[in-house]
Amino acid sequence: MTNTLDIRTLSSLEKVRPQTVLTAPQYTKGSVLLDEVFSYQVAYKAIPLTYGQEFSLEVDSDLGDAVSLFNIRQVPVQLNRYWHENDDNYISDAPGLFPDVLEPYTDFVMVSSRNFAAVWVSVKTDADTTPGEHTITIRFRNKENNEIAGESVFTLEVIPVVLPKSHIPFTQWFHCDCLATYYNVPVFSEEHWNLIDNFMKMATAHGLNMILTPVITPALDTRVGFERPTVQLVEIAYESGKYTFDFTRLSRWLDLCRKNGIESLEMAHLFTQWGAEHAPKIMVNGEKKFGWETDALSPEYKDFLSQFLPALTDYLRANWDPDKVYFHISDEPHAKHIDHYGELYHFVKPLLGAFKQMDAMSNYEMYKKGFIETPVVASSEINGFAENQVDCAWIYYCCGQGCLNLSNRFMAMPSYRNRIMGVQMYKYNSKGFLQWGYNFYYGKLSTHPINPYLVNDADGAFPAGDTFSVYPGPQGALPSLRLKVFLEAIQDLRALKLLESAVGKEEVLKLVESEGTVDVFHYPADSQYLLRLREAVNEKIRENL
Repeated sequence: MTNTLDIRTLSSLEKVRPQTVLTAPQYTKGSVLLDEVFSYQVAYKAIPLTYGQEFSLEVDSDLGDAVSLFNIRQVPVQLNRYWHENDDNYISDAPGLFPDVLEPYTDFVMVSSRNFAAVWVSVKTDADTTPGEHTITIRFRNKENNEIAGESVFTLEVIPVVLPKSHIPFTQWFHCDCLATYYNVPVFSEEHWNLIDNFMKMATAHGLNMILTPVITPALDTRVGFERPTVQLVEIAYESGKYTFDFTRLSRWLDLCRKNGIESLEMAHLFTQWGAEHAPKIMVNGEKKFGWETDALSPEYKDFLSQFLPALTDYLRANWDPDKVYFHISDEPHAKHIDHYGELYHFVKPLLGAFKQMDAMSNYEMYKKGFIETPVVASSEINGFAENQVDCAWIYYCCGQGCLNLSNRFMAMPSYRNRIMGVQMYKYNSKGFLQWGYNFYYGKLSTHPINPYLVNDADGAFPAGDTFSVYPGPQGALPSLRLKVFLEAIQDLRALKLLESAVGKEEVLKLVESEGTVDVFHYPADSQYLLRLREAVNEKIRENL
């Protein structure tokens, strides 16, 4: 074998940008539990001067089809972070190319001597995977002369302990209208249903187990007076003061949820965002009856909710586990909205009965008012809830959590800053995690569609990477590098909980903080810390379980 390629085996926490020099440390050995996905990367560059040469990849491993390869594609990033946020824990502040799209490897990779590129290697174990050490060899074969030009060798130990399912809900908001718009298909046509199915499957394959369910068109990220496409699952009729409800489409939605492993449902918000001043757009008898022109506490809308919510909750009791259904009132109310929000809560709650209620609400003083049962708290504010021993809080982040070393999934952030959230959720005993952008393919406030391969900041509104974690490929959803890394965060959380069952939380926290304090603002800002921690956790699991 003549080595004509410079090949580096790297961890999943590196970002290989188009660069001539690569300083990331080699990573050639790791461990994994059963029912877990393990990922790493293989970077490559030609040694002799060449441009655009084709190489095929060969995988040699007794793990067989458990090993999958993805080409990593670069995307252009313009808004790395908000200009006013002072934070030096970014790869770069400058616009440029960042690795993000993962396309299943099919035939070849293009290699040049100018820049390094990389492929993503994913290994999916299951309960039947043979324990012990396995070698994964990836060879690069020159398609011109059929010679092997180099190889990567990785040793993966499979530990014979099953990683348990997640103990908490995890949701990223699923935008059905964006699918219909991007693929140019009618809402709830067969083509649309197939896309919903496909994107759901991608979600649950990467740790999501809860889904935003559009029983009415979600009143999210919409300019005042503007409308997003109607994606209302419940068909509604009205005659002589009485509403009737057809749940046929909702039943089909629930069937897809069951098929794809969704466990929990969150109902679309009952009032508009950032103040709850209006009703969402709601279609009745095929026409819009409620919307921006409807006051949230108008008698007409209250009459509608008084009929709709009992019918919907009766249906859900009969067709889903009521303990895994959550209702929203309004997203991100602020302190000035608290009295109005409380009035809405007191009206809605009796109609919901025992069903759970949740909203993104990060002000502890607002929470103390008792108007929310499940607070979904911005990571930047979670310490206030932890200090007051609130044990029901979820964590979320969005565009506003891009400074002060906070974890997030922006494209210009190093991947350890994405993955650390799993450890942080364990430290804070978070009861769930929410992020708003699974597949938001519109510009700011949903006024127009964008091309997500070229625009990843909602046309300058949010730092790149905030608005979506999957790409709309020709055949359906394509994962991002960030989606894969956050799956590792969720797996870390699950592994920490598993170890806790054997040795107790105090011992696990000693392991977590063996290299320094871990909270939302402080943690070892280093990929190697997370790799060492996970190996140490796996070793303790092997010893104790």
